[in-house]
Amino acid sequence: VIDYKGFRLRDAPPMSTSKHTLEILQDYYPERLHRAYMFNPPFIFRTFWNLIKAFVDPVTKQKIVFCHGKAGLVEMADKFDMSTVEDFTGGTAGELRAFDSQEYLASTPFDHTFDEA
Repeated sequence: VIDYKGFRLRDAPPMSTSKHTLEILQDYYPERLHRAYMFNPPFIFRTFWNLIKAFVDPVTKQKIVFCHGKAGLVEMADKFDMSTVEDFTGGTAGELRAFDSQEYLASTPFDHTFDEA
């Protein structure tokens, strides 16, 4: 789930960077993504997506889900247990534990997730 609150066009990467990133993900990490949920993307992002989606592999393209407005909340509730989802995406999990990359990299075995004991 990616939240686009506060997204500004001036913060967007150049088209060539976006295309190169997609090539890396598709060529070197195929089938690693189950689904990407874009939560409340601004209009300009949807326009940008329409420009770059021609470069995206058809299988990958099906994995991109735009969630905005009430329909977006319904989509999220259909796919997730909302009691485990952060508030900014319509969930009811409340305050979640902050991610600490040093703790994660130094002490989390590779067969566990961040919050597993």
